[in-house]
Amino acid sequence: MRAPLLFAHPSVTRRPGSCYRRPAATAALAVALAALATPRAARAHDFWVDRAGEGFVVRYGHVGGEALAIDATKVKVIRCTDGAGPPRVVAGATASATDVRFSARCTVVSVFHDGGYWSLTPEGEVNQPRSRVENVVRSWASRQYAKWVDAASAGAGAILGDELELVPVSDLAKARQGDKVTVRLLSAGHPVPNAVVAVGHHPLGETDSKGEIRLRLRDPVESISTSIRRPVATPDADAEVLEASLTFEVAR
Repeated sequence: MRAPLLFAHPSVTRRPGSCYRRPAATAALAVALAALATPRAARAHDFWVDRAGEGFVVRYGHVGGEALAIDATKVKVIRCTDGAGPPRVVAGATASATDVRFSARCTVVSVFHDGGYWSLTPEGEVNQPRSRVENVVRSWASRQYAKWVDAASAGAGAILGDELELVPVSDLAKARQGDKVTVRLLSAGHPVPNAVVAVGHHPLGETDSKGEIRLRLRDPVESISTSIRRPVATPDADAEVLEASLTFEVAR
């Protein structure tokens, strides 16, 4: 099985001419497109999870390409549910230079990756808080919440309660390539409206007042992602950037 994209930073794009219907441009979409086109160290690579026997393997680099060195200390929490009970923290993960592995029987997996503080300076971006860098233009705290779900499972729609979380509303087990599905964006269980949602890193629309959006499935492994920016006022950051992704296999 091809690696489902778990950490949805835009470096892998869909094929040219992908036939998703694009909504009329909005200010939010324009901002999102500009942000996706802006080079940034944290956007240069992907963070994803593969099935590995009865467990999973987390890698950093380019999906389908070379795995790069991974900082396992930034993978803070791995949670899992088999659909029969509440989510549990997965312990016993092992790390090598290029991956993090863990064993678990899961229908839904969530990985929290703490990207730390980032500061933009005239010389570029550094993975440091504002308080430790000179001539900072802007700074932010980066946190990613990424999920893999077993689309064939009745538990694929489980809500884990992540700080930012994409949850399928439609029954993914009945969805096929070309069908439309509804997903909901939640923050600690509460709907998030007006968030730009992307498929394969192409912004397609915004969530409605219920935090929902309908999307057409096109690829065998679908990657749905979004991010929100919240202003903060601390010595270390001007904002916090939260990202979420949802990946699953699509039946043909």
